[in-house]
Amino acid sequence: MSASKPPAPLEPDRLAAAVEAGILSEHQADRLAEFWQGPASDLRSSADLTFADREEVRFVRGFHDIFISIGLVVLLFGMTFGLQSFLPAWGIAAVIAGAIWILAEVFSKRMRLALPSFLLNVAFLPAFFAACFGLVVDQDLSVLDQGDWVHENEAVLVLPAIFLVAAATVLFYWRFKVPVGIAAITAIGLFLVAMIVEMILPGLIENNSTIFLLGFGLVTFALAMAYDMRDPQRLTLNSDKAFWLHLMAAPLIVHSVLSLVADVYGDGSLAYSVTVIVLFLVLAAIALIVDRRALLVSAMSYLGFAIGYLISEANVSEEAAFAATLVVLGGFILLIGSAWHVLRRFLLRPLAGQALLHRLPDPR
Repeated sequence: MSASKPPAPLEPDRLAAAVEAGILSEHQADRLAEFWQGPASDLRSSADLTFADREEVRFVRGFHDIFISIGLVVLLFGMTFGLQSFLPAWGIAAVIAGAIWILAEVFSKRMRLALPSFLLNVAFLPAFFAACFGLVVDQDLSVLDQGDWVHENEAVLVLPAIFLVAAATVLFYWRFKVPVGIAAITAIGLFLVAMIVEMILPGLIENNSTIFLLGFGLVTFALAMAYDMRDPQRLTLNSDKAFWLHLMAAPLIVHSVLSLVADVYGDGSLAYSVTVIVLFLVLAAIALIVDRRALLVSAMSYLGFAIGYLISEANVSEEAAFAATLVVLGGFILLIGSAWHVLRRFLLRPLAGQALLHRLPDPR
């Protein structure tokens, strides 16, 4: 019996086109290439694949990504400090935004490096934002720290600047197709809505900031779920887009809800601590159902403070309370993490046969 021939190599250009079209994620393309060339003995069993984490996010495909990323950070910081003697703050920001775009053409569009693409996408929005707003106010960017800066600067100029930033963010995403760009577009879109509301009804957002942040968080969460439900098995880039939206929505929701709780019970009270723990359990149930851990990560610090307050009520020393808090919090996190799939199956059991279940990842 003749030995089987090794498979023909996959064409990198076709793999890259599949990633850009959303058919494969970058990580899946890498794994497909390894699978295509690897021997059958290297393959994982179906049981191993069944329990693979569907919420994996791949930042790095090799140390080459890290090496290039270090160079990008050093270069951009060097440009920022080097231009301080020649340009105003908004001019420096504009140059940095332009440099980011040029670098993205090389490392995102052509080389398709994971970590450099992420860093360049994350850096573009604040750089371009600072350039546009610095140009509008035409003075030191410390004006952005003033609570009433919207009214002190001409709204007729501020609003077009926001539209310009939003358009540039959309164009940047359209050009480079990096999933985190969806979160950037959502962020600037919500900021644009907030600016329009504040200009029409001055003081409304400032006086109800917690409610608006909660609303923005819920809108972002709904958008994340829309992407998740388009890809329940999390095989395409829609899953990566949803991940970043979940990560953005989580702190907005958690911080806003707990701020409202603090307004009712007072921060640092027994009732507040108990409410935080109950809320964390509710968030844990939601996170388990949708198979996303971002909500839990955002609530960890609040949960730690709540546990610490309850332990300190037992009249123990500060050192003992601190150590006990870390032990309890860490143990709780490990318990949920290790039993994640079991807890999901338990929570989703009442939904068996419901259409909604087909829009969520399969409980494993």
